[in-house]
Amino acid sequence: SEVWFTFSWVLDQLPKMCPVNRATDLPVLKEKFDEAGPDNPEGRSDLPGMDIFVSTADPEKEPPLVTANTILSILAADYPVEKLACYLSDDGGALLTFEAMAEAASFAQVWIPFCRKHAIEPRNPDSYFNMKGDPTKNQMRQDFVRDRRRVKREYDEFKVRINGLPESIRRRSDAYNAHEEIKAKRQQIEAGLEPIEPLNVSKATWMADGTYWPGAWSTPTVDQGRGDHAGIIQVMLAPPSSEPLFGNSGDDNLIDTTEVDIRLPMLVYVSREKRPNYDHNKKAGAMNALVRASAIMSNGPFILNLDCDH
Repeated sequence: SEVWFTFSWVLDQLPKMCPVNRATDLPVLKEKFDEAGPDNPEGRSDLPGMDIFVSTADPEKEPPLVTANTILSILAADYPVEKLACYLSDDGGALLTFEAMAEAASFAQVWIPFCRKHAIEPRNPDSYFNMKGDPTKNQMRQDFVRDRRRVKREYDEFKVRINGLPESIRRRSDAYNAHEEIKAKRQQIEAGLEPIEPLNVSKATWMADGTYWPGAWSTPTVDQGRGDHAGIIQVMLAPPSSEPLFGNSGDDNLIDTTEVDIRLPMLVYVSREKRPNYDHNKKAGAMNALVRASAIMSNGPFILNLDCDH
């Protein structure tokens, strides 16, 4: 037996004398799948579609700013825009997460062209702006410093808006609920009834357009709680066209994007329906809902599942 183990040990050492290291050759992949050739005269990417799932459940435990940064880094990935789609699963059905994603979709129109123009790494804005060292290193374009300063200022404003959303939603909901209470009292008076104090008016959570939030309310009621609400699917960023779309250098643009493709990948907010006394299977159930939604909307053959704080 010792002779056999000695022989096995010798065989195990042979590969270690001449190890093989493999690395992805990105230029070769680009030449094969992205550039024009006899098999691809139009030069359209032949890479497979990719659906990226991000899961979150509680905006108090998982801050919306962290989730927004993760979404922005996914949308800015160096991959064909028309082959990339991002789906956010909000298992808590929170208006805070919904409005944070709307803010992220708006900021993406600045951040992603900036990343493409200057080959920014890393593409998570919080990680990038907190990096130590000289940000101008290896940057060849003369307008980099000006663009970075403008995008940094825009990102600081973006953070202020995200961090101010909880208070903004609370004040908006209080104002609308007070208006609803006054309207209910007026209806009682017009009907000739004695005003009842206090009136039984639901403390709803209101969206910015003045309508009820269909998900979970801050003050839960029947059909409006964290485990009891309707399903929501909202396309935040529409699917891009198959042809590149270049920007311009007008005064309305934060940076010059005349040579940059300004298309954005598709971004979809999903909050599956939940009802009490039903086993929703937690994260696995949320992923099943995303698979069903993505199969209809983008149907990418590959799925990448990430946490909201990846």
